[in-house]
Amino acid sequence: MGPLLEDWDIISPKDVIGSDVLLAEKRSSLTTAALPFTQSILFQVGRTLSKVQQVLSWSYGEDVKPFKPPLSDAEFHTYLNHEGQLSRPEELRLRIYHGGVEPSLRKVVWRYLLNVYPDGLTGRERMDYMKRKSREYEQLKSEWAQRVNTEDLEFIRSTVLKDVLRTDRAHPYYAGPEDGPHLRALHDLLTTYAVTHPQVSYCQGMSDLASPILAVMDHEGHAFVCFCGIMKRLAANFHPDGRAMATKFAHLKLLLRHADPDFYQYLQEAGADDLFFCYRWLLLELKREFAFDDALRMLEITWSSLPPDPPEHEVELVGPPSQVADTGFGGHKRRPVRQRHMLRPAGGGSAFEDAVDHLSTSSQGPGGGGRLLRQASLDGLQQLRNNMGTRRDLLVQLPHPAALISSKSLSEPLLNSPDPLLSSSSHPDSPSSSSPPSTQEASPGEMAVGSPLMQEAGSPGDPGSSVPPPPPVGLPPPQEFGRGNPFMLFLCLAILLEHRDHIMRNSLDYNELAMHFDRLVRKHHLGRVLRRAKALFADYLQSEVWDSEEGAEATAPS
Repeated sequence: MGPLLEDWDIISPKDVIGSDVLLAEKRSSLTTAALPFTQSILFQVGRTLSKVQQVLSWSYGEDVKPFKPPLSDAEFHTYLNHEGQLSRPEELRLRIYHGGVEPSLRKVVWRYLLNVYPDGLTGRERMDYMKRKSREYEQLKSEWAQRVNTEDLEFIRSTVLKDVLRTDRAHPYYAGPEDGPHLRALHDLLTTYAVTHPQVSYCQGMSDLASPILAVMDHEGHAFVCFCGIMKRLAANFHPDGRAMATKFAHLKLLLRHADPDFYQYLQEAGADDLFFCYRWLLLELKREFAFDDALRMLEITWSSLPPDPPEHEVELVGPPSQVADTGFGGHKRRPVRQRHMLRPAGGGSAFEDAVDHLSTSSQGPGGGGRLLRQASLDGLQQLRNNMGTRRDLLVQLPHPAALISSKSLSEPLLNSPDPLLSSSSHPDSPSSSSPPSTQEASPGEMAVGSPLMQEAGSPGDPGSSVPPPPPVGLPPPQEFGRGNPFMLFLCLAILLEHRDHIMRNSLDYNELAMHFDRLVRKHHLGRVLRRAKALFADYLQSEVWDSEEGAEATAPS
């Protein structure tokens, strides 16, 4: 179970803000009295910036410096006590949020950020812990044949290899021959995860999540432990019911509508407000949108914005067993169902499955496990959207209808003033990376009919009809926004706003907009995106436009 709201109530403003930047007036609300962890982080950032407008009016070509230099080894040791125990975990995350981590220190610090260590381990205990977990990994790796039948194992290995051979190959760590040791380690790590987590198995995109971890750890066993740590939070992204991704899409739409109603209205009228082109962003938490080294910094800063959530005992390296399928028509129990790469059980009524059925092909699972559907690849989902014609047909099939968001009105908008957003400068053609672009990947996900956003959408027969600006709506609280990773949504918002003027000035339709962002894979300017995202996130947290009751309604199962 993830952190609750009280887990974010960690640092008071005085712990992180100098007296010269504290607000003159005290705010008396209960939320401010128990300032959440991330709010305290962004409170300092927001005040230091002097005005959100300054951030949003910077020209596209200006060099943007980090708030602080990266965390050094010497400074890191100030957060440890004499026994090597981490004594100030929240303050460490706050420090990383401001400046990231020196590359040479990442393999140490990332284990904390990915919640690998239980609380209270000394330096010696941490070393012994990682050695023991690495031995456990090697044992699991030797048990592939005992844990899965030959046909399934061959399928897993071949599909993992297909993705591994096209993951971050331009980076020196993964360059070289296809049978190189680092590619082999990435393949074995992902195969072991798929074999030991049959309910999740392997899905396209997981190689992107594991690649930076392996490159930083430079140790297969340690990387697997860290990958299990991050997948504890992200496994739901790959669940066949699609609920996690549908919630993230709904929250991003809600945030964009709240932050920039005019831009949201433009996307509605252009038939692009489904934000399908953001699928890769949400699935991989923006890992592929920045050059590799920039992505490492973006990831650690994003992770540092989350409250510590260490395991109660230790990181589990084995997931729950396969689920047993329902009894068939003849009353015979079917074999346990193992998820296969890009395969999903049919007939479950899942909204994402229903949408993907348009591109699915039938196959017979090994051992007679019932009909399996091949989930459309990220490339195929682009074709799905193009072939759908009227986009609204998909709306009735996605989960979490009105329960995803709330139409509760607010007395204050998210931003102090919408003007900076409406005049933000953007020149998307400016190169910021020499990294090669990847192939286009399209994006499923949409809000269901009945939600407040969709009630105001144009009619299916006239998607270009004029739509009045929607009224402001509330946003979920930080422990629920973006399914517990709210800052990631603000990074997405910042990217969208970086290119807002270019999109509107050139009247880009959905296909042009999707191609525009596809050309920018691994080329976004991290400094500008971080500055904008932190300022917008600070404003969200300081304005207190959320409450836990509303957030519970927004994310409750339908």
